Amino acid sequence: MHLAYIDDSQQVSSLAMCGAVVIPHGAFGWTEAMHNIAAGHLFKPNEIEDKFQEFHAFELFNGDGAFKGIPEPKRFEAIRVLLTAVGDRKLPFIYAAIDVNKLAKSEMAHGLFETARPLIPAFKMCLLGVEEWAQNNHPRSDPQTRKIDYDDQYLLIVDETNDSELKKGLKNSYRKLRASRPMLGLSKHRLWHAHDAMYFGDSRDSVGIQLADLCTYFMQRRLLKRNLNARDKADEFYEMFSPHIICAKPEPEWNQYGHLFCTHEGQYDEPGIQNLPSNNEDDPQRTGPTA
Repeated sequence: MHLAYIDDSQQVSSLAMCGAVVIPHGAFGWTEAMHNIAAGHLFKPNEIEDKFQEFHAFELFNGDGAFKGIPEPKRFEAIRVLLTAVGDRKLPFIYAAIDVNKLAKSEMAHGLFETARPLIPAFKMCLLGVEEWAQNNHPRSDPQTRKIDYDDQYLLIVDETNDSELKKGLKNSYRKLRASRPMLGLSKHRLWHAHDAMYFGDSRDSVGIQLADLCTYFMQRRLLKRNLNARDKADEFYEMFSPHIICAKPEPEWNQYGHLFCTHEGQYDEPGIQNLPSNNEDDPQRTGPTA
């Protein structure tokens, strides 16, 4: 059973995205070990319970919150330790990032998964990307057919939210894609390797959600980067897991709505590129496909 941890992030008036870190069977112990080592690198063992609750990427990178006053070299080394788990175990990071402004202006806004709330379509595309990864993780005799292999079944764990409407929307989205009784064919079913239910977890108690938050943060910075040729302090961390990044492009959604999404890939199947607005001078800006 794989564990798929999903975290979300939204830049006001620019980008909304969901990112999933998949921890395959047997890899969780190593991931937790790296998490413990990183915490011990920043705090004395007898201080951890009082001073540390979780690795929140923005705070760790910028020296805010629990990490205020900790020198940058120590904080950055902790990030390297955390991301070592992704590189060493080749953990897939699957994401979907939608251009908020383009979605709002699009005539397809409400048609995209029956909602114009940006995080909902980002979540659905990300989830379908996880399913596509699961299907591709085992061999198929015919590439045109779907092969179910329950060795690649995954349990979805989503960062808890106090936004009741968002939580309801995420749960409804999961149920529309993952039928309660898929073998009966009573309703549309697309998540053939997903567990029968999704679960919400408190990021303070979840190593996987914290790792998803870390990867999502650096992925978002990359997508918002103004100039890819100008290196900044975040590039090193993005590059640590970049070989394992997958932009979710499920079909038929990508063919219909791909122009609303952004991708880190250098080559685009979609025509054109559009700059996204940046809300923070320190946050680099990236470009995404246009209609």
